[in-house]
Amino acid sequence: MRMIWAVLVMVIAASAGPNPAIAGSARGGAGATAIQAPSDCTRDANVDSCWRAAVQAEKRGDAVAALAAYEASCAAGFQMGGCYEAGKIYFLNATLRDYGRSKARMVRVCQSDDVGIAPYACKYLGIIYQKGLSVKPQPGQAFSYLARSCFPNGEPFIDGGGCELLGNHVPDADAMEVADDVWHPDYIAYLAFAMGCSDDMAAQCNQAKALYRRAVAESAGWLARCAEDADAVALGGCEDMVGSASADDHEARQAFRLAMVRAFRRATDYAG
Repeated sequence: MRMIWAVLVMVIAASAGPNPAIAGSARGGAGATAIQAPSDCTRDANVDSCWRAAVQAEKRGDAVAALAAYEASCAAGFQMGGCYEAGKIYFLNATLRDYGRSKARMVRVCQSDDVGIAPYACKYLGIIYQKGLSVKPQPGQAFSYLARSCFPNGEPFIDGGGCELLGNHVPDADAMEVADDVWHPDYIAYLAFAMGCSDDMAAQCNQAKALYRRAVAESAGWLARCAEDADAVALGGCEDMVGSASADDHEARQAFRLAMVRAFRRATDYAG
């Protein structure tokens, strides 16, 4: 996990665009690897043949062939894995990088009903809009996508990394175009870290606890709102959110996450 975040940090810091020579090769220039068309793809269990070919290409270290096959898988539409993996290559691969194309692929996945990978795609979109990669920085849009990564609609499968980014980058009231007295960034960060804690991320458990302790020491105004919301969604008290996040039982953890989604909706309704 730490290695993955290190790669993300390096990628976000990079500003180089895609390599035209490689891009041309991927479109079928001289010496290019044969590119599969969507019509070549057939359903294969819960994925498809092009996706499997892309995985093999990655194992060979052939990123161009892998990207072409993932793109074919994405266009074939049997499942979202091809779109997601193509989006990752466009985001992470220094030679093939194209943030605009990454964004387009990740939007499809984030908006899909694939609960296994949609939260991860939403996280990438949050980074794109937060850092202004191929778009102008838009804190509100970044917040919206990171919120979907951490507090999804439907089944409560999350990307704990998205929760961490959300907690560390809650926009202020001005950026969200809401009144200061109804928008509590530290409270929203607390909810994000508590949710991330449920993804076996101990550092976020500690961040949530530290935020709570500081709020108590400062008699922060958001504590009353947190207590009200916790009671409304049957989570006990505000401080209990972090303790409940570490439930070992899968059903108990998912029930906790559903309650946290409701608490988050109550805390952020002002932002529309």
